[in-house]
Amino acid sequence: MVNILSRAQLMRYGAYVLVGLAVFLIVPQFIASYYVLIWAEILIYAIFALSFNMLMGYTGLLSLGHAAFFGAGGYTVALLVVKGGMDNFWLCIFIALLVSALLGLVFGYLALRTTGIYFIIITLALAQMLWALAWRWRSLTGGDDGLPGIDRPDFGLPWSLEDTTNYYYFILVFFVLSLFILYRISRSPFGRTLVGIRENEPRMQALGYNTWRYKYVCFIIAAVFGGLAGVLKVYQDGFISPTYCSMMTSALVVLMALIGGTRVFTGPILGAGVVWIIKSVVSSYTEYWTLILGILMVVIVMFAPQGIVGYLAQLKERYGTLKG
Repeated sequence: MVNILSRAQLMRYGAYVLVGLAVFLIVPQFIASYYVLIWAEILIYAIFALSFNMLMGYTGLLSLGHAAFFGAGGYTVALLVVKGGMDNFWLCIFIALLVSALLGLVFGYLALRTTGIYFIIITLALAQMLWALAWRWRSLTGGDDGLPGIDRPDFGLPWSLEDTTNYYYFILVFFVLSLFILYRISRSPFGRTLVGIRENEPRMQALGYNTWRYKYVCFIIAAVFGGLAGVLKVYQDGFISPTYCSMMTSALVVLMALIGGTRVFTGPILGAGVVWIIKSVVSSYTEYWTLILGILMVVIVMFAPQGIVGYLAQLKERYGTLKG
């Protein structure tokens, strides 16, 4: 959370998290594989949205190129597996996260030399360069046909990750780890400094903080977890295409964060669920699912600019005040 919580609030928040985890553990045992697949996608995009929100929620930096890291993680694994014949999952994921971090180093160095609208434009331009590379370099990436043939990890265990439910639990482990790490970062002195930079950067500079360096490190952290989401996604699909690093993918993650709420740590998780349910379920009934998503975004901007989770927290606080 961005705000300092009391011990009682932390315990209550922890209880909510435990209940949520119990739901994620138990429910997939009783639903069809199709819905388990949707839940798995939500968890992957929740990691992606949480990584984006490290920038948006904690430094106030709006990036329209976050899909670059999602695509970098995915394409690194795809090339290692399909072109390089590598089947060691841990080595693949290590290299993919390293590539994502290096890309974050370069993109962050360039983008953070600018501010405001120029930061938004340069992040979009850098991501579009990566998308164009994936689209045009057919001999390496397969172009718009993509790269198929990416098998899920095989650890020699009794249960196969080719099974949808088993792979869902595999993703859940990474989701919980990502949630824990990013939450600890957000609650650390580093995270509180980021919030201070977001609220009043000149003041933080006057206090002696190197604000550029803090934002740069945050940018790299966001890139690494964005790459992790891309890795999990490509193993889920068994296929990758330039869509992974497209402007549409960047726009979706922005919507996830804004719909859920950027000022509340768990907001992007709910936002990922809402956006992906609309995309997966509503799109099976109408091709105009993006219109519905757009209408929802307009409604939230007008009536709940703090996002769904932020709005619910505000209602709860108001109700508690009236009750007291």
